[in-house]
Amino acid sequence: MILRLIFKHLEIFTEMIPLEIIQKNNQPEILLVEDTPEHIEAVVAVLHENNFRIRIAKKWSTALELLSKHQPDLILLDIYMPEMDGFELCKTIKSNRAFSSIPIIFLTASNDEESIRKGFELGAQDYVVKPFNTSELLARVKTHIKLKQQTESLKEANRELDSFCYTISHDLKAPLLSINKLIEYLIADYRDKLDSEGQELVTIIQEKSVEVIAIIDHLLEFSKMCEMPMQNEVIQLEHLFLDVYNELIHLHGQRQVKLNLKPLPNVNGDPVMMKMLVSNILSNALKYTRNRELAIIEVSFSESENEYIFAVKDNGVGFDMRYSARLFGVFQRLHSQNEFEGSGVGLAICQKILKRHNGHAWMIGEVDKGATFYFSFPKQAAGANT
Repeated sequence: MILRLIFKHLEIFTEMIPLEIIQKNNQPEILLVEDTPEHIEAVVAVLHENNFRIRIAKKWSTALELLSKHQPDLILLDIYMPEMDGFELCKTIKSNRAFSSIPIIFLTASNDEESIRKGFELGAQDYVVKPFNTSELLARVKTHIKLKQQTESLKEANRELDSFCYTISHDLKAPLLSINKLIEYLIADYRDKLDSEGQELVTIIQEKSVEVIAIIDHLLEFSKMCEMPMQNEVIQLEHLFLDVYNELIHLHGQRQVKLNLKPLPNVNGDPVMMKMLVSNILSNALKYTRNRELAIIEVSFSESENEYIFAVKDNGVGFDMRYSARLFGVFQRLHSQNEFEGSGVGLAICQKILKRHNGHAWMIGEVDKGATFYFSFPKQAAGANT
């Protein structure tokens, strides 16, 4: 009796859930469009037990209202509904571009071939016959949610792949290959005319040129949804920050820069990716502090039970937090090219690298008062997360 009262009021309750809570919760959300209390109770019991969140609509108008507020991961839709049947509602949902990618599973008491065919023609992904077989219902729900997640990941990959490939292949790799070829000509024609110091410098330049081309090749593979295997090694992060800083500071002339590098723990990660991450972070800090008489960059960390939180703080130009959502988008910039050079992909690359390592990046800042780049990193070895 208590369960029935809960289910009776569940529709009202789910409509009152704040969207920010829904968005922060990682549980898959299912919209159940059903008007029979016994069926609602059966479905909710199965899904709730398996860690799904459920929102309930007992008629088509409520379903569309809930959809407009927040998109679920999947819709369970009864064919025989008051006012508008499930076929018509499915057609309405699938005709709306904003909702068309949401998988729909029909709930039907009819196992006739014509109803099943019509459901598929209207865009439904699957069907389950009443009375429900618990295992079958659960398996179909899990399968279609997983397929939806994979589809969304592939779409995101294709968008980012286009952006990365265009920038890297056209704007970076071609001129670097030309530089490398010119260095080869220089070595071939003038090596004997250079003293030992000159020969050493030319060799270093060639090595660095090859290294940069290799990093770009790695980025090209990385942009293909990071499918290549990760080389998991122990990274001495404190040494890495210092080494990268020493490489970068030579590119900034006689600037006055103070690096406060606090002791940092070792982490497990891909050495090439981790160097790209640190290089992007420090390059940004150096770039946006260039107008300071004394630039100050501080690197520190804190920790919880399962992860480290690293912070790279600078006293640069900062940014307006109102536009912080744009920071990690590809080709998104908060400053004009005339103010600060850049392609707008550096922070996107950082976020991508951290996702591969099961971490995450975010920033806080204030105009003319500097910015802090934060990133989380798991204490255990990173997996091949895409």
